[in-house]
Amino acid sequence: MSAGSWRAALRIARRDARRAKGRSALVLAMVALPVLGVAGADVVHRSGQLTAAERSDRLMGRADALIGAYAPGRAVEQAVFPDDGVRTLPQPAGTGQVPAADGEPAALLTALLPPGSTVVPARTGPVTGVHTPGGLLPAGTFEADLTRPLWQGRINLVAGRAPAAPQEAAATRAFLAESGLHLGDTVTLQGLENAPFTLTGTVEDPGDLRKVELVARPGTLYGALDAAQAAAGLAPLGDGAQEAAARKAAWLVDLPAGAGLDWDRVREFNRHGYTVAARQVALHPPAAAMDRQEAFGAADQRERTVMAAATTAALALLEVALLAGPAFAIGARQARRQLALLGAAGGRPGHVRAVVLAGGLVLGGAAAALGAALGCAAVTLLRPWIEQAGGSRFGHLALRPLDLVLIAATGVATALLAALLAAVQAGRREVLAALTGRDTVRPPGRWVPLLGAATVAAGAALALYGAVAGQTGGPPVVAGLSVRTLSVLAGAVTAELGLLLLTPLLLALCGRLARRLPLGPRLALRDTARHRSRTAPAVAAVLAAVAGAVAVGVYTTGSQAQDRAAYQLRRPVDSVQLETYGDAATLPQLRTALAQDLPDLGERADLYEAEYVFCQGCRATVYAEGGQRYGRAVTSPLLVGDAAVLHNLLALHDPAAEAALAAGKAVVTDPAYLHDGRVLLQMQGAGGAVRQESLDAVLVERPADRRYVPLVVGAQTVQRMAGLSVEPTGSIWLPSAPTPEKAERRAAATVARLAPHSTLDVERGYRPTDSLIGVALSAFAAVVVLGAAVVATALAAADARRDRAVLTAIGARPRTRRTLAGLQAGLIALLGALLGTAAGAVPAFALLRSRAAGQPGAPSVHLADAPWPTIALLAVALPLLAALLGAARRDRTGPWRG
Repeated sequence: MSAGSWRAALRIARRDARRAKGRSALVLAMVALPVLGVAGADVVHRSGQLTAAERSDRLMGRADALIGAYAPGRAVEQAVFPDDGVRTLPQPAGTGQVPAADGEPAALLTALLPPGSTVVPARTGPVTGVHTPGGLLPAGTFEADLTRPLWQGRINLVAGRAPAAPQEAAATRAFLAESGLHLGDTVTLQGLENAPFTLTGTVEDPGDLRKVELVARPGTLYGALDAAQAAAGLAPLGDGAQEAAARKAAWLVDLPAGAGLDWDRVREFNRHGYTVAARQVALHPPAAAMDRQEAFGAADQRERTVMAAATTAALALLEVALLAGPAFAIGARQARRQLALLGAAGGRPGHVRAVVLAGGLVLGGAAAALGAALGCAAVTLLRPWIEQAGGSRFGHLALRPLDLVLIAATGVATALLAALLAAVQAGRREVLAALTGRDTVRPPGRWVPLLGAATVAAGAALALYGAVAGQTGGPPVVAGLSVRTLSVLAGAVTAELGLLLLTPLLLALCGRLARRLPLGPRLALRDTARHRSRTAPAVAAVLAAVAGAVAVGVYTTGSQAQDRAAYQLRRPVDSVQLETYGDAATLPQLRTALAQDLPDLGERADLYEAEYVFCQGCRATVYAEGGQRYGRAVTSPLLVGDAAVLHNLLALHDPAAEAALAAGKAVVTDPAYLHDGRVLLQMQGAGGAVRQESLDAVLVERPADRRYVPLVVGAQTVQRMAGLSVEPTGSIWLPSAPTPEKAERRAAATVARLAPHSTLDVERGYRPTDSLIGVALSAFAAVVVLGAAVVATALAAADARRDRAVLTAIGARPRTRRTLAGLQAGLIALLGALLGTAAGAVPAFALLRSRAAGQPGAPSVHLADAPWPTIALLAVALPLLAALLGAARRDRTGPWRG
């Protein structure tokens, strides 16, 4: 066709769009809404992707580097940003690693940093309890001089002023919201009741807007908390607690002018067990640093994320095309006389197809431009709420023209795809039949169902292959997508298109089933089968909507089933455990305080750890030897306790096991730790010499997921062995009723005050988290399903107005016409729901298989994990609802003027 023919076709399409305002508005909404959503999501995603400079600001403010003590005295290996991955390197036998400058971090920093560098401590403080009108609130603590610009970017002052006096502090917005306090109020910390702080400013961490934290001036908070701990009679920190505190040590580094901190210097810090986030390395990473970045497993996780996003986007676009298809099909049918006049005037079928396609181009272009503009405007206006919901600030508002142009072009292509079937049907329609208002009924080709079945099978196989096979992190092939991602994407789309090819066969079969039905159902089935040109697009629209809803539901419930099966209970559900990392002298006070905060804990079981004392001040942990795994023996620290431990930690009330424990035997729950009726204990002494002991044991049969610990030994049994002693490590309770979360927070604040490096944990079992995105997708899918069923059946009913006029002319009662309309709508919704269920299951199961393949040891997904109640609701309730709406629709059919 010439350019002039296309100009004429566009002019006709533009005039037709203005004439049929209702149908045009429907198509505009169907195309513009997804474009709006995708454009908005792209802007949010791009804005949330921090550049290296922005990420450096979040970590180190205006400083040049952030140094952290990860494992002093041990060599480590890190990514460009330590948050992306750090691991401790194994120490080869017979070789020593470089010590951390005689154990003094200050000496190490002075030796390795350029001369003239300024070092500012940036250690995160302990969690402490804060007195609020609603009770005790656990809050983090931090010390920083916010009057210096060094902290800008990491801690931003958003209201009020920075603390300038010793007893002044700033608080995060989350702290103010949860505590009910305001600027100007005084806040009292637990243990510091005689030295309240005045809140002078509101601060925020741009990377964590939900952080509950108080920020005071350097030297005014940490020392006071330590002094309060000493005044309370608590013992100083033990070796374990001191080591845990050392890992929190961090420093901001401000380099002198002209100085730098390159990757070689970072690796030097790593040799001493320190990590470094250096601005120079982040902005200009060398090849060795980038290789180390990929070594921490970022490629596979990124590919699986892209796979899920690309598959979702492709199915969403196909869904839009199928949803808008009925509008174009009905529009072409209602304009068939106009199109037939075009053919009678000498126009070829290509001209007729061009007019229908031009309608898709005109409406699609307008809808894409409108959707992209509204998407950007919505994100700009809603930016504060989006950032608050996401928990972090944007690095910048990223409006990438190329992304928006591609999204708009995809919207136009979607509209053209929606108009394609209508254009093909219009081009094949006979001119005489169109002028007389008759439909040309053609039986479906025999090859179409076979092709559809083969396409469905091929699509499902391709999607599953891409999910679990292929090269992980392979090179991009098209648009940055790898072979695996393209396989899942293409397989899901192919399977859905194959089901569409089966639609004509199903409609024809419905017509054959009509002969034995009463008048109303017989007319409905035969009319549906006869007018496939208007029924098939409606079925396709419902299919697409149901497929999206089923895919979202199956993936959501399948993910929860995988997480639930993979969740490992560490203790019985509702148990409360206190673990200490320091001197055991803190335990009596902690136990007394917990009994006051949680009065219904019940029986207390004290936990101990066995230690091997092989010289003055020399101690080693005693391990129990299990079976073999990966060619090496599995060991576990020996747990020491009495019968109460069996009750609370194992939920075991067995008199025989209690008697065996009192008789000096080990109670074993894991058969792998039983060796010819005995347990083997091993410990390492002076010079690396390994000592072994054995004990009689009894096996208590327990399910694999309810063993919690492999074995328990009595304290007196351990103490009778030469050189062995026991060290208290905490306590555990098993209350008869669940612990309220508010009471847990109050108790956790008490523990944080009395022993900052101890922990209190309540085992609540697997608790699924409903993400904001998952809830939004489920709600959107439900709305789309209902809307698609109503719109598609309404369009089909509008196109059948002439047929109902014929029924009126021959004397059909209104009840018969309503029954016919309701049954037609129900049949369309039923076929669409059944096919959509199959179409949505393919990408959902493929993505679930991919998710399981990315988690070693994760359980696979079975059909039983599908949300069958939701699927049954779609398959039954949706057709019934569509039938009721179709029957209740007011029939404005006038007398037939044939």
